[in-house]
Amino acid sequence: MASNGNAKKQMKTSRERSEFLWGWLFILPTVIGLVVLNIIPIFQTLYQSFFKTGDFGKGNIFVGLDNYAKVFGDHEVWQSLINTFKYAIVEVPFSIIIALVLAVLLNRKMKGRGIYRTIIFLPMVAAPAAVAMVWRWLFNSDFGLLNNVFHTNVKWVSDPKIAVFSIAVIGIWSIIGYNMVLFISGLQEIPMTIMRRQRLTEQQASRAFSILQYPCYPRQSSLFL
Repeated sequence: MASNGNAKKQMKTSRERSEFLWGWLFILPTVIGLVVLNIIPIFQTLYQSFFKTGDFGKGNIFVGLDNYAKVFGDHEVWQSLINTFKYAIVEVPFSIIIALVLAVLLNRKMKGRGIYRTIIFLPMVAAPAAVAMVWRWLFNSDFGLLNNVFHTNVKWVSDPKIAVFSIAVIGIWSIIGYNMVLFISGLQEIPMTIMRRQRLTEQQASRAFSILQYPCYPRQSSLFL
């Protein structure tokens, strides 16, 4: 009996080790890209921010915090921060709420579920140039689709008061597919036996959603933020 227990434990350990190695193998390209294209440039930029760049990038002169003093004294920098805050206020909550609703709907058994998921996720893999051209046509103030359909003359991207919100709409449209996939992965972590035992009525549905499904979301939501 002891030998059988040891064999099963060794087999389980070997399987866990194999899954661990394969998991790292699959995410290795992403990790390498993150380090090379994001993390290293961040530290390089931070280092170079203390220097004044010489001609053709040579002969950098150490200036300490002078560059930061100029940045924080520039009105346009503060305006850009305000615009970024406006963008985040619109894009983050709406992209999460819409993705959550779509995830709940498309996690149910229904015909064409895979097709709907693919269509919603397509903006994530669409070429940025193509996306820009389509939305530029939609938002065009002279012959754009939105102004023609609603018979308005709104300058969607040239009016400083609403341009940031127009861009936020594009951001929401582009990211909800990715957020939806993460939420679906959280939903699928809930054991089906738990859901079947509940035998929900219509009055219990909203309560069960908050009790059973919401605990799966903090990890996914933290990725969005």
